[in-house]
Amino acid sequence: MRNMPQINGTKDVVAYVTGNLQDRTIIPGDRIARSWERSLLKHGLDPKIPQPVDILTHYEIQEQLQLHEDYLNIARNGLTGLSKRIANAGFSVLLTDEFGLTLDARLPKMFKDTCQEAGLLVGSTWKESQAGTNGIGTCLEEKESMIIHHHEHFFANHSALSCSVTPIFDPLGNLKGCLNASCLNVSGSKENQFLTLQMIIMYGRMIENSYFRQTYRSQITMNVKETNNFSDLAQEQLLAINERGVIIGANRSAFAEYESLLDRGQQLLGTQIEDIVGLNVDQLLTQSNGGASTIRQQSPKLLDEIEIAIRVPANRAMRNNQENTIAKQKDIASPSVKHKHPTLEKLAGEDEEVLRNVQQIRHIINKDIPILITGETGTGKEAFARAIHDASNKKNGPFIALNCAAIPESLIESELFGYKSGSFTGANRKGMKGKLEQANEGTIFLDEIGDMPAQLQTRLLRALAEREIMPLGATAPIPLDIQVISATHQDLMQRIKEKMFREDFYYRLNGMSLKLPSLRERNDKDFIINCILDSELGGADGVAFAPQARQILHDYHWPGNIRQLANVLRYALAVSKDKHITVDDLPIEVRASKEIYKEEEIIPEAEKSMSLSDFVSDEEGRRLIDALRQYRWNITQVSEELNICRSTVYRKMKKYNIVQPNDIY
Repeated sequence: MRNMPQINGTKDVVAYVTGNLQDRTIIPGDRIARSWERSLLKHGLDPKIPQPVDILTHYEIQEQLQLHEDYLNIARNGLTGLSKRIANAGFSVLLTDEFGLTLDARLPKMFKDTCQEAGLLVGSTWKESQAGTNGIGTCLEEKESMIIHHHEHFFANHSALSCSVTPIFDPLGNLKGCLNASCLNVSGSKENQFLTLQMIIMYGRMIENSYFRQTYRSQITMNVKETNNFSDLAQEQLLAINERGVIIGANRSAFAEYESLLDRGQQLLGTQIEDIVGLNVDQLLTQSNGGASTIRQQSPKLLDEIEIAIRVPANRAMRNNQENTIAKQKDIASPSVKHKHPTLEKLAGEDEEVLRNVQQIRHIINKDIPILITGETGTGKEAFARAIHDASNKKNGPFIALNCAAIPESLIESELFGYKSGSFTGANRKGMKGKLEQANEGTIFLDEIGDMPAQLQTRLLRALAEREIMPLGATAPIPLDIQVISATHQDLMQRIKEKMFREDFYYRLNGMSLKLPSLRERNDKDFIINCILDSELGGADGVAFAPQARQILHDYHWPGNIRQLANVLRYALAVSKDKHITVDDLPIEVRASKEIYKEEEIIPEAEKSMSLSDFVSDEEGRRLIDALRQYRWNITQVSEELNICRSTVYRKMKKYNIVQPNDIY
């Protein structure tokens, strides 16, 4: 904000905040006051100059929907059920990602246009740094359920809204997004929205629990509750364990119930299930008859009787051999071969260069040599990292992945190194274990390492060199025993030349380099198609391709690489008849691309209309449109090619009057 005054203490902060919002007729609660303070001092917003709600373009929306496909599929039923119950009262229901981007919106028919004008639509961004205090953005900052009512909104143009919102967390305790119900021009006080908030919380927990069950559908899971307590769906405690009885996932109610009861420094994930319920995995399976019956047991943590309902996946069912109980229990607990992650050789396929690299990896895999994986987006860098972990002597330890480009710069340090209780205002009162500590005795996978902020590279370099970390607020370092695998699509040597990446950090990470070819460069596409069908889509048996359809899959340029191919196959199988995939079953952008190329090739140069670059006199404009054409108007790839952010690409397109020709791309 311009002309920001010097703020020297709490009294000055209060005076500054209230002075900017003195026209408000409300006394804000603590959370609203904190949000107003952030909006003014941290985000530099002026309540007298409203900011328009940021709306993504059509292409960007489709890109984000594809990225969050699994999340949306899981949440869809919850959104539909909630909307049916509150739409007639004028409420819109929105689902967002962790950055405040609206991924799904259910609007009441009678107020649809008004709601969209207010920014309640798919593609709108409500993060607090842009929209100031609002239901979605402030909920994501505070990570708590809340109501933002009328003039509690930072900008006056949002004061017609009353929003009830709850955060949504994944089974590892990470923020996934939020569920929001907003109503325009609702009368009455904030307290009148309390019941609406309770309904939002209930549906939010239902979405989280569905996410949990989908994530751990091939693992042993259990529902734990105190025997004397009334069963409350919103408080359902869910735990997932691996074959060794280690807790690998939990829903929010379980985190809240048990983490406060654990020993100092102990976290729920990684704890033995026996420490929580008093029975090990073999005893649980035996006493529940393989999940067929409920167990009542005295809990060593709750000091009360608990009821445990166990779900054992079909691929872990007991064998009929009743003569050997121990062998039977081991069979239940052993992981299913069918769902085992592909090996390095399987991922390498029939590509000779990748196979040579895999042979080299086999030689250095347990020699504490860091591995750097490079390649375009979607080439399978994380899949290779996971396969390296599974092939190493740390395979029984955790595999922790961190996307360095997806976490806000202000949070990435705490994500990596963690912090102790009371380290800073707004911190989790129990502290947080960082990703490096979580990966101890296992593997840390640093994805998109090329986008890590420069100042954090220094701290991580020191941690990797000294093999110890110092969480914020800690008094003693924590030793590290981890395998380090990093990945990027960036040209790190170029980033080094541009002073965006430390050279010493590069050589610390690059003990061995594995370059993955793009899908269009590989000549084993049939092998890859069959691998995807086997590992992700239920198997290749019974799946047939029309010759023309298979040829299109071979010829397509695959800007999204293997990830895009997997999505195309998933779509084609869904719309095909009896698993026979024809040209018409392929997405329009795939089947249309061949015709587009043909048309471009046969049009004589003399007959072509004046290209857009002819109207752009500036060399920058020519370079931009060449890149847009090269990458078929894929804004993300263009931004990476030109080393600028996506918003800058759109701003330059507007500057040079460059308009996307159609929606095929």
